[in-house]
Amino acid sequence: MIGIDPTPLDLRLVAFGIPIRVHPSFWLGSILFGSNLQSSQLIFIWVVCAFISILIHELGHALTAESFGWPTEIVMYFGGGLAISQRNRGNSPWRSIAVSLMGPLAGFLLYGLVFLVDRLVCQNYKGVLHIPSSDGLGDDYRIYVLVAVNFLLFMNLYWGLLNLLPVLPLDGGHILESFCESLGFRDPSGFTLKVGTIVAGAVAYYFFAKMQQPFAGAMMLMLCMQNAGALLFERP
Repeated sequence: MIGIDPTPLDLRLVAFGIPIRVHPSFWLGSILFGSNLQSSQLIFIWVVCAFISILIHELGHALTAESFGWPTEIVMYFGGGLAISQRNRGNSPWRSIAVSLMGPLAGFLLYGLVFLVDRLVCQNYKGVLHIPSSDGLGDDYRIYVLVAVNFLLFMNLYWGLLNLLPVLPLDGGHILESFCESLGFRDPSGFTLKVGTIVAGAVAYYFFAKMQQPFAGAMMLMLCMQNAGALLFERP
């Protein structure tokens, strides 16, 4: 799969005993997602915050899978990351739901911690600092803290909420699929793909028409087409 296959340029890390591989496309994707920012310093902070946020999200998945005895590795690539588990024993729909849910919950926990920092520390100097619009961020380190806090709050709240939409391959889609399986649906995957096609299409329209966010709209439209394509062409 493009963006996942190993390359000589991969960055390899280990956290809590879990191997982590960062594909070069992760950095490219993060830069593209933040390319509308007005300075190289802002883009750099955006990329660092994206790395932290996505890594915490994937660790939420991975640590939960490891607690069930499923060896897991994390791959970070263009557009996000994957926690790949070897579910060789003890798998069940409810355990799958737990693994899927703990990624967004880990992000919401990080959001809560950053929110406390924002309220306890950053509020003291928000009113006296001005973030320059184009010529860099200046020399005051507090401006960098403010920017990073704002990025982390945005990423870990809104990305987490989007990830809970019932659209495959988002976590919400996997949660719905596993829930349908637990209820004994005859075709949980097909039902989830139908729901995902409708939801992703509606959200794409909202981003395009109501929010004037073409990039987010294009991402949701791509997911809509992916779910529709799997439903129409890839299934027997």
